[in-house]
Amino acid sequence: MTTLASGIILYRREGTAVRLLLLRNRDTGHWGFPKGRRDAADAHEVHTALREVHEETGYEAVSLDPAFRVELSYLVRGDQPYAKRVTYFLAEAPAREPALSEEHDRLHWAAPHEIDGLLQHGQLRDLARAALAAAGAAGS
Repeated sequence: MTTLASGIILYRREGTAVRLLLLRNRDTGHWGFPKGRRDAADAHEVHTALREVHEETGYEAVSLDPAFRVELSYLVRGDQPYAKRVTYFLAEAPAREPALSEEHDRLHWAAPHEIDGLLQHGQLRDLARAALAAAGAAGS
């Protein structure tokens, strides 16, 4: 059985530059985007994404880019490996800084040249590049 999750790649503009919000997991030290598992109460993958972003950043009512939806599938390794599918959306972050949850110990607004050094997995690096391209196009 595949575990379903959703998340939102949040971006902000600094002049003509676009930066992506990365959160560092307190336990693993890995950087990533706000995301989490789908709950039984979530009616749709969008509900999961919005709930998780609120829990992990404090942001409410972000407006999703209707043209951006990317699914990543992978095997989570560990004592009991399992399949996971994460659906990511894209949204411009509110102007205020996020409020971190207990799950994360740091945040960073990453510039494009920092992505490869911060994101450990190739799928996430590719996802970040797609988000940067879409966010850049949205501002044109």
